[in-house]
Order: sequence, then C-alpha cells, then structure tokens
Amino acid sequence: MTTATKTKKKDILTVSTDNYAWFTCEHGSYRVVETRFGLYKSIDKQGNDLITGLTEQAIHDCTPLHLLAQQPDYDGKYDTVIGSASVTPDL
Repeated sequence: MTTATKTKKKDILTVSTDNYAWFTCEHGSYRVVETRFGLYKSIDKQGNDLITGLTEQAIHDCTPLHLLAQQPDYDGKYDTVIGSASVTPDL
C-alpha cells in the first residue's frame, strides 16, 4: 500500500530595507521598532534583532555599543568611561 503525501511550498517573506528610517552610527546601521508589548527593539540591516528596551531613547543609547561589541576586531575594552566607581576593601 502506498501513501501519497502532498507537499506545499511555503512562501518566503522578504523584507525590503528601503522603507524604514535607518540610524547610522560608527559601527553600523540599525532601525528601531515598537514591539507588540510596547517595548522597543533595534534591528540591523540583515534583519537580526539586536537589543530590546523600555524606551526608544534607551535603544538609541545602547545599540551603538552593541554594534561595537559585534565587530571582529573588538577587544572587550570600551573607550569611554561613564560615571565613576571605586572599590574599597572592607576591613
């Protein structure tokens, strides 16, 4: 007995990157979208989700650092010090 199966070809969705507002920083380009839960996320030109945050401003503040960390020549050091901190031993 032979069973025939019907294979359905799924449509492949393509994303046109030309219709979005792109933001450019030193390490690449990204766009910001609001998610269905009211959060914001950044997406790179290849369509990869980068980071998610509570505010759009937070996305703009953190995405350039995320793109920097993804660079092949990134050595784990960040060039700018934000704030100040010190560690003192408790005796």
